Amino acid sequence: MNDRLGFSLTQLRYFVVSAELGNISEAAEKLCASQSTVSSAVMRLERQLGVQLLLRHHARGVSLTPSGRHLLREARALLGQARNLKAQGDALAGGTAGQLDVGFLLALSPFLLPMAHRVAGERYGALRLNVHEESADGVLKALQDGRCEMAVTYGFLSGESRFHPLADLPVHALVADDDPRGLSGPLGLDELAVRPLVTVNDPAVLRHTEALFADASVRMPRVMTATSVETVRGLVAAGAGFTLMCQRVPNTTTLDGGRVREVELLGDLPSVSLGVAVMPDLTMSSRGGAFLDVLRSAVSISSEANSHV
Repeated sequence: MNDRLGFSLTQLRYFVVSAELGNISEAAEKLCASQSTVSSAVMRLERQLGVQLLLRHHARGVSLTPSGRHLLREARALLGQARNLKAQGDALAGGTAGQLDVGFLLALSPFLLPMAHRVAGERYGALRLNVHEESADGVLKALQDGRCEMAVTYGFLSGESRFHPLADLPVHALVADDDPRGLSGPLGLDELAVRPLVTVNDPAVLRHTEALFADASVRMPRVMTATSVETVRGLVAAGAGFTLMCQRVPNTTTLDGGRVREVELLGDLPSVSLGVAVMPDLTMSSRGGAFLDVLRSAVSISSEANSHV
């Protein structure tokens, strides 16, 4: 099946204006085109549709054939739909009102999404966020499939997308509050690795963690995984092991009433870049730009709040 239409909206417009005015010359003047251009476009349309649309009357203009009269209604409707589509496209590109599909790394959304939602409501009341919480690979696939315009993730998970950094986050550890380790100061990865590592069940995140231990020449500890960040925190509070995190959490109490404690790390460990990924060839919409501004503010507010804890 050939999906090519063979004719253009311009040809349809030339036909409609010529039919409405009943004169090719007047149509050309209204369309700011030459008479030969309009006449040739209408004749090509007739050949491509396989029907005669206009009767040419020497020195008396043109009139519609029965087929032309029928197709004139369809042509007007199609041109109207095209104008509506153009108007919707202009609105999508030029305003902050409407829906924005945003991907959020599952491990990040609990820390950043609530504040971002609050700031977006204050600044851009007509912006509607449709959030897709995904694994690292899921976030990239949502970008590639066009389901999301942008994705909030870490730089090391952004693949070949265009990455807009928002903040550099130092890596730290969480241990149970009653764990004596780290009470006197920072710990090395080797000191932590004698206990299991509790982490989110995301292969891409786990690969990055393995590389972190390898670069520090520390053997990777036994791993226990959980689906959510809060479950990871709960397991750490219960004494199951330790975890590595980038985000600072002012509340040290877990959902079941346990408590965790932050421990700084020794060594020159690389920080993690938090930011927004978009496809390289995609021009960010006004809504996307507005939400990027929202995220910058949300990150700043969260960082300031955590610095006072």
